[in-house]
Amino acid sequence: MIALQMAILILLLFYTITILIVFYGLRFRQAAGKPPTGKVSIVIAARNEERSIDNLLQDLCRQSFPASRLEILVADDNSSDQTAAIVQKYASLHKHIILIQVPSPPKGVSPKKFALSRAIQQSSGEFILTTDADCRVGPRWIETMMSYFQPTTGFVIGFSQFGRKGEKLNRIERLQAFDFVELMSVAVASTHIGMPLAASGQNMAYRRTAFEQVGGYSRVAHRISGDDVLLMQLIRKYTDWKIVFAQHPEAFASSRPQPTLKSLVNQRKRWASNSTAQFSLNLVFFLYLVLAWSLNTAVLFFPIASLCTGNSLGFWLAVMAIKASLEGLLALKAVSMFDRRDLLCEFPLWFFAQIPYIVFVGLLGTVGKFQWKDRQHRAIP
Repeated sequence: MIALQMAILILLLFYTITILIVFYGLRFRQAAGKPPTGKVSIVIAARNEERSIDNLLQDLCRQSFPASRLEILVADDNSSDQTAAIVQKYASLHKHIILIQVPSPPKGVSPKKFALSRAIQQSSGEFILTTDADCRVGPRWIETMMSYFQPTTGFVIGFSQFGRKGEKLNRIERLQAFDFVELMSVAVASTHIGMPLAASGQNMAYRRTAFEQVGGYSRVAHRISGDDVLLMQLIRKYTDWKIVFAQHPEAFASSRPQPTLKSLVNQRKRWASNSTAQFSLNLVFFLYLVLAWSLNTAVLFFPIASLCTGNSLGFWLAVMAIKASLEGLLALKAVSMFDRRDLLCEFPLWFFAQIPYIVFVGLLGTVGKFQWKDRQHRAIP
């Protein structure tokens, strides 16, 4: 039992140092400038998105960015609904909107990465901007995201949120929204200290040159997801381009959260399936994931060990209090930074729910199965 307590104290010490580093990173802010004059290609992979693609295309047609320097390519990934018809309707009205019919991907290649690659191959912009078919963006989204590109910038991470402030969400959806704001705060801090950890395909941009320098998705094409974070890590590791985070509210995007616990767990298993790839791409990120998983595993099972040995739970309560204080302060900073104070009331439930969630989703994402866009997939070690 003493050995377990010592292990938890060591993990807690490193976790505390990590949170302090995050706070340090949050002190900085990337300044925006004048958008470059190059052409922008927005690439979107869509599969059975008839309920949402119309809203996104409306948003993209209302942009302040000049249409003469813009093209919007929607790669229809074998949809069985009206997705392609809706996109084609917009394409007939706007010459800068292009529908791409994507064939079935080769065996062992991620369908989404294959669809995005086909769109990028047919695009002509110097800059690639991506979002998901179920996202919403504001009228100055393109202009603001592009304003973060300086001559040495190769990749811009945009903030994305589940739901928008004031939008009615159920409890599962609100917990996701809160959790994602926390994750985005870590992404901001890590980017500011030169060690970017995460990005979301819901909102990111990069230079075509940077994409081509790393061979596109060729190194990670076999991994089902990771068209965002794995690409960002490839650019970080194999090029000299700078990676920045766009914090201006007009660069924000939003998406609908998963409506049920089952769909949420399925989504997060898919996200977690990329964790092992970080070992070779970003060892620091991999160690951070191991640290978070190990601490939460120890905290989850320590009460059982205490009851079996007859020891007091005082040590466990002290550890939980320290962990709650650290994460609570970070939560307060995160919701304030992204103007989502309406989500702060979710912290108590999130704090306790995330412990078993991290433990079991981390395991299932590494060795289990998950479903994505009506397709069954298995995690790749």
